[in-house]
Amino acid sequence: MTFPADFRRVTTREALITAIGTDEATFEAILAFDPPRTREEQIEALQRAADAASIEDIPVFLRHDIPKRNRRRGHRTVWEPLLGKPGYRTLARRLETFFRIALPGYPHDAVYGYRPGRNIRENASAHAGRSALLNADLENFFPSITTDRVAALFTKLGLVPDVAELLARFVTIGGGLPLGLPTSPVISNAVALPLDLACAALASGANATYTRYADDLTFSGDDQLPAIDALRSVVEAQGFVLAEDKTRRSKIGQAHYVTGLSISDPAQPHVPRERKRRLRQELYYAGKFGIADHFRHRGVNDARVIQQEVNRVDGLVRFVAHHEPAMAPRLRTQWRKALQDEGMKPSFAPRGQHRAPFFIFVDEAEFDRGGQKVLAIGMAVSQHGPRMAIEAGQVLEAALADMYLDGDPAALRKRGLHFVDATEDLRIAYVRRLEGMRFEGYVAFADCDDPSRYEETYLRLLGAIIERRLKAAESQLASFYIEQNEKVSAHRVKGLIQDAFDRLKARDDRRPVDFAVQFVSKPHLGISAPDFLLAVLGRYLKSKAAKPGKPEPRDRLMFERLRDKYRLILDVTTWTEYSRRRPILPWSDQTPPSDDGA
Repeated sequence: MTFPADFRRVTTREALITAIGTDEATFEAILAFDPPRTREEQIEALQRAADAASIEDIPVFLRHDIPKRNRRRGHRTVWEPLLGKPGYRTLARRLETFFRIALPGYPHDAVYGYRPGRNIRENASAHAGRSALLNADLENFFPSITTDRVAALFTKLGLVPDVAELLARFVTIGGGLPLGLPTSPVISNAVALPLDLACAALASGANATYTRYADDLTFSGDDQLPAIDALRSVVEAQGFVLAEDKTRRSKIGQAHYVTGLSISDPAQPHVPRERKRRLRQELYYAGKFGIADHFRHRGVNDARVIQQEVNRVDGLVRFVAHHEPAMAPRLRTQWRKALQDEGMKPSFAPRGQHRAPFFIFVDEAEFDRGGQKVLAIGMAVSQHGPRMAIEAGQVLEAALADMYLDGDPAALRKRGLHFVDATEDLRIAYVRRLEGMRFEGYVAFADCDDPSRYEETYLRLLGAIIERRLKAAESQLASFYIEQNEKVSAHRVKGLIQDAFDRLKARDDRRPVDFAVQFVSKPHLGISAPDFLLAVLGRYLKSKAAKPGKPEPRDRLMFERLRDKYRLILDVTTWTEYSRRRPILPWSDQTPPSDDGA
């Protein structure tokens, strides 16, 4: 189970920072952020950060101006959170659970955007085969959801006004809801709930079907549809504005599209014929004349732009193959041959943006699963490694300075801050500190009953997650701090990381500019984070549910404090991935497989 986050219980600024899952410095920096008005201003800000002596001076956000498909419509501004990215991810999940308990009807069943298991194809399928269609767009959907509107929503749901205002400022940029923050989709669906209710009622009155995908509103039917004037009135009454030039009706035989897919076929949506025709033509010329010559014939001569075109066509092949399975084998074969003949491939080389180095702290632990030994590797990944060590040291020193400490001070001084040596009070103190630290956790585990296979299992676990971690350190130095382990060859560990790096480089895939590996002993305070991640997870997995009427066990509550820090938990034995969208459960709560494997 996932514990709901009830923000109505948060009454102070300090409690809000904890509920968000960030630290005070990050919170203050985000509230004080003044968005650059031009690209030149952003470049200057990045240069100032690059010249700073401290790696803590990471930009709060990066601004990306992405041209719209119709370039005459300008561009979309997307904000990439850097300083507070883990906190925003945590907050997005917690707001989702909060809205489900505090906002009746959330999320509306007609909403297909930003919901797990729903996508553009599912949205289009709801209208497949209908003879009449009304498509409408909301003008500046995200920016029109202002800070004041978000604060009003939180206040209406029972948050203390001061807390509602602070939280609204944290999730908005420049006075509006931004594209790019993990929290924006969740909040937009909550703010738009009254609109969805009104549009669904409007559709029902015309015996039509209504869906919304982000800012795309769609009504379909076989007879009548709502009048555009009536729709405009509903939209404006809910605080939004119709994009008049993107509001249109269509019938079968015309451009009958929903979220980019044709819905003329009652059986299923399809990629529009013209888009498929252009792709077939592109692949034909690429195969006949060669990819580079084909693009040069179109006036593209710069090698960098040619590579961008290769990436574009590769994405289009994947898109069409996904939505048109019958075409997939031929399209993939044509494209693969054209790439091989030219010695080319899609490239996602490092972007070279300013980022601080990545610190990757690695530790291992052993669990017991019903008599079966389990080996686990944990990683804590952060661009604030020194800060993490400082905060661990602060917690440890505070405990050692307590004359009533009931633990073993000598062990703590010798081995550092580790779960097995810490008292329950010290464990809780450090877990509370971890809640606000800027890092992400990764764990891989597998059965390991045979001691002779320990090293092999360790390397298999590390290999299962290392490429993804190297990709995440794109364009920066990745510094590994790995706890020494006499059962595992340091040479083989370094070789495994080197091999993963070389594979990414050979594919011209995302990767760090370089990496370094250092093996450290127990007192190293950077290792405290993965040590606690492993111990807290292990105790959670072995925990038993509370008896009816009894409070949840401490082991489960401690894990819930850190749940959002675990970006990925991978059971390598069954190759099952657990994440925020697929939460892991204690072993006693998991449903065992049936005898027939169903």
